[in-house]
Amino acid sequence: MCYSVKFFIRSSCPTTTLLSQGERRRKMQSDNLVNRASRSSFFRESAVDDSDPLVQQRIRKESLVPITRSPFTDTAETKPGELTVSVSEVPWSDLLLEIAMTTAFASLTDGTPILEAANVTSYLSFFALVWWVWASQVAYNVRFRQSDWLHRLFIFFQVFVFCALAAFTNSFDVTNGISDNSSEDKQVSNLETIAIGDQDISRPFLDVQNYRDERLPTLNMRGISMTMAFSRMLLLSQYLIAFYHATRRDGRLQFSRQSAFLVHIGSLIISSLCYFIAFAVIGKVPSKSDEIAKLFLWYIPIFIEVAAHYIAISRLCNGRVPYNSQAIFARSSTVFVIILGGGLDKITNGFQYIIGNITFGTQSIGLICCGVVTFLLLFTLYFGTPEPDRVGSRRSISLFFFQFVYLASIIVTLQGIAAMLQVGNLGNALEVPFDFLRESQFLMHIKGLGVPLNESDYVQSGLDVRLEKQGVPLRTMLDFVNSWMVYDPEYPEWGYNALLQMDIYVVEMILTNLNNYPDTGLLLAKLDAFYNQNPNVTYVNNATFNDVVGLVISSNATPALWFFAAGGAVLVTLALMGLIRRIPGDRYEWGQTISRLVMGSAIIALIAIDVHASNDVLTDDFHYEGSRIWYLATHSWVLPIYALALLIEQFLPSGICKNQNQRS
Repeated sequence: MCYSVKFFIRSSCPTTTLLSQGERRRKMQSDNLVNRASRSSFFRESAVDDSDPLVQQRIRKESLVPITRSPFTDTAETKPGELTVSVSEVPWSDLLLEIAMTTAFASLTDGTPILEAANVTSYLSFFALVWWVWASQVAYNVRFRQSDWLHRLFIFFQVFVFCALAAFTNSFDVTNGISDNSSEDKQVSNLETIAIGDQDISRPFLDVQNYRDERLPTLNMRGISMTMAFSRMLLLSQYLIAFYHATRRDGRLQFSRQSAFLVHIGSLIISSLCYFIAFAVIGKVPSKSDEIAKLFLWYIPIFIEVAAHYIAISRLCNGRVPYNSQAIFARSSTVFVIILGGGLDKITNGFQYIIGNITFGTQSIGLICCGVVTFLLLFTLYFGTPEPDRVGSRRSISLFFFQFVYLASIIVTLQGIAAMLQVGNLGNALEVPFDFLRESQFLMHIKGLGVPLNESDYVQSGLDVRLEKQGVPLRTMLDFVNSWMVYDPEYPEWGYNALLQMDIYVVEMILTNLNNYPDTGLLLAKLDAFYNQNPNVTYVNNATFNDVVGLVISSNATPALWFFAAGGAVLVTLALMGLIRRIPGDRYEWGQTISRLVMGSAIIALIAIDVHASNDVLTDDFHYEGSRIWYLATHSWVLPIYALALLIEQFLPSGICKNQNQRS
């Protein structure tokens, strides 16, 4: 069985190569003998006794795994300057490599939540490294991989590489040391001082935590640099082994006949040196210039290696080995499914919090359906793209490398879907504290600022029940508010400040119930500073309350600002992948490509809704204002809009083609 005229599959057990007629006859006799010996019946013994020493010897000979094996074969169809290879098909090896990549990808998703644009940049920067370790190994495997002990050993080393990369994903920030966060860090420190004071028992813990947070990014960068260097050395060793077999096949060391291998070897030597230099440059206390140099030392080697693949298959080099398009497409589809599965896990994880929300209803069910439909449409759109029967090496490798752009769009879109599910859930839940504050303000206006509030005042509105479902008893809240109303008759506004604190307490409970409570950062510092103070301080007021609540909304709804851009990029890149694969051959394929480009561009254009997103999120009476994107996000309209666009795109090309056929 062969992939193309240049490729022959060698199964790990037994092997199939291009054999002479006599060798083929002897091998068939051996296989028949082994098969007869291995077949047994429940009712009768095997026709051939497998205890026969000759049979056992043949079985052992067939199952032997050599230390190393040449991938090259000689055929009459070999073109000048090219080499024909017999590639071993080792499914467990591919599966192990993809499982290891999944580990690093899952750790990246858990350790680097995508919220702001800086998070997206860091996420994709790390994913580029993980993807290239996998992609460069696949590009080698589809041409030279053999079922021998050396290649099995290299696979296990690659698993260790992915596991090591997974260890450095926590709070990964590629802009660390480059972007200036000093003002925000100073603000967080001041708020922590307001919340707990310098002498509090928690201060030493916070100091240690801050030191770890400052030190961790540098350790991550150094670990990633060394791991990438090790991965390049592993791949370099594999190309050196293939180069050894190529020169041994010729019987003499003539570099001009194997220049394609030298291109790969040279690029990997440069890559390894760059990553080792990056490790040394980062050091223990890197400067801003060191951090910038690190980025060049990380990503320029990837472009060098990509260029090497194109040069090695060009007519400039001898010893060319073409790429197997079927094997590349199979691996590409597998990694797409893996990434899609990781995104589905993130999406479905949010379903439990939607169902557990007190505002669960028909809108929540519709939101879940939109999430599922969007996922299914992304799946069907990818596998609904027609594939040609044969693709050349240049197109195959171009499509394989360009898939990174598509996968990056898919990853960000899937993370955005999960975020839109959460922010819609949060927007519904926040109506409870907002209604409570509006109702309490109205009661204070009617009764007077210093008159205590009663539980009976909230029965008609049903707020007592809604607050109870959020885990916040109304009686406890009113006792705290009323105690500050009578604390000092000369300052009745302290009771109102206490009301604001109780409302923030409800917000914190909602964030906890929805698994959205921040672990670190500015939002956590503002929540602690506002809630942990006495209501008689100047920090507790309407302005700071609006600032805290606005940050709660914007920090969770920020993915809405870039969601349409990522979602539209999925369709645009999918259309471009179709063009790279082949030029459309009929009206349907042209309609599919054009509709994806147009629909994707239209979705990207929806980012115009983000205008005025930097304005205040809430009005004075705690309704959403400013940019319409905040309203769409908190009222769960972003995801349905995108799902509808994908649904239209799914059926639009077929409808256009059918209409044209009817007219003709």
